[in-house]
Amino acid sequence: MIHNFYLGAVSTIVLLNAVQWSFSRDWVHGLFTLHPLIWLLLALMQGLPLTEPYFLASHTGGDGLALLIYVEIIHRMFDQKQYHRRVERWFRWVQLSILTYMVIEVGLLLIIPERWLSTLIYPYASLLYWSTLTGCCLVGFGIASRHQNPIGWFFMIGSFLLMLNEAQSVYYFFTRLFMHGPAALSRDTMLLIQQIIIGGFILKLLCFSLCLVFWQRKMAVARAVAQARTKDRLEQERLQAQLSQQRLEQENTDMQLRALQAQVNPHFLFNSLNSLSSLIDDEPERAGQFVNELSVVYRYLLRANQIAEPRSDGQRTNPDAGAHQLLTTLANELAFIESYYHLLKTRYGDGLYLTVHVSDTYQHYLLPSLTLQLLVENAVKHNSTSSKHPLTVEITVDAGGYLTVRNNLQRKKARVLSNGVGLSTIAAQYQKLKQPVPEVSEERDWFIVCLRLIVPPSDVTVSAELNGLAE
Repeated sequence: MIHNFYLGAVSTIVLLNAVQWSFSRDWVHGLFTLHPLIWLLLALMQGLPLTEPYFLASHTGGDGLALLIYVEIIHRMFDQKQYHRRVERWFRWVQLSILTYMVIEVGLLLIIPERWLSTLIYPYASLLYWSTLTGCCLVGFGIASRHQNPIGWFFMIGSFLLMLNEAQSVYYFFTRLFMHGPAALSRDTMLLIQQIIIGGFILKLLCFSLCLVFWQRKMAVARAVAQARTKDRLEQERLQAQLSQQRLEQENTDMQLRALQAQVNPHFLFNSLNSLSSLIDDEPERAGQFVNELSVVYRYLLRANQIAEPRSDGQRTNPDAGAHQLLTTLANELAFIESYYHLLKTRYGDGLYLTVHVSDTYQHYLLPSLTLQLLVENAVKHNSTSSKHPLTVEITVDAGGYLTVRNNLQRKKARVLSNGVGLSTIAAQYQKLKQPVPEVSEERDWFIVCLRLIVPPSDVTVSAELNGLAE
């Protein structure tokens, strides 16, 4: 009855471990399934009518395989590389020694059992063999004691019970060699010892199974933490990539603006100088006024370029200006565009007209500097101007705070090469400021650009450096 109870308990443990292994398919679950399976097979073999050599061979082979698996469990579960390489190397040598002796002894017991058993070599070799197995359990107990958690605690208990089982064989061969065999015991005492041994076996396998449960839980937590860290790392990489992309876009926008300014300034200067040259002799008073307006225009251009230009250390001038460092008020832009229009009017005469209808309510609203200059220049660049068919540019602001710049369409016959830098630069600046992108459309022979003016924060005043652009 006790034997049947042992078989049922061990079979249940083997089945539970096998089910866990079928889901995980890793080494640790497989080893924990094989370990009780070996003890189950040994228990089944005890019911067979085996002679002493065959019984000793099965007992030696079964215990050896179980200890080999036990040592491998220690290696897989506790990873001895993090403690000491000598410990791992020692375990490998122990595994090789156990396997070698097990193969030799089992082979001799099965092939020449009588000669092997009649010599004194077998008891001494067996005593050394079982002492080695007991020592492995003791070392496993010490390694598990380093882990102050349920895994270490249950593994210590299981190792201690396994060590008692192996010590039983050591006691048998020790008394056989030095005490002429163990003392005879009564039947009731033998039955009690058998019950204790069977109970210890079941408790040992149960402790190892509980150790596996806690180890599986630990691995699940470790995988969840690793996945969370991987997710966080990927999110950080995505944010860094997004930030790098935004920086590249911002640098590209700044480069386009500086390139446009570098292109506009010389070109516009040469045309202005040609107009000035024709005024000096014929109309000296207008020439003087032209020079004054030209100085206002270039002061504005140079100051705007200075704000947008990064320093050698990667920072901008006036870093405290924040998001407003490239902004100016609509009043400054309109004052600048009046001077700019005066220069264009001197050149084109009655072929160009500019009308401005902006309420004083919106004079302090903000927009990127040089926006009006880019739009007016774009209109003059792509359309023909003549006294019979003048080019009209209108600047208005509606009740919703939207600035509209429109001009009548009379495109030049000769195609004008354009890379679209002006309009794309304005759009990029609005994107960088997290503002709606300006809308560009054509309606009834009119080219229209509509952009939203930026309402200044109530607690932030525009930088004095920006306010001085129109001075």
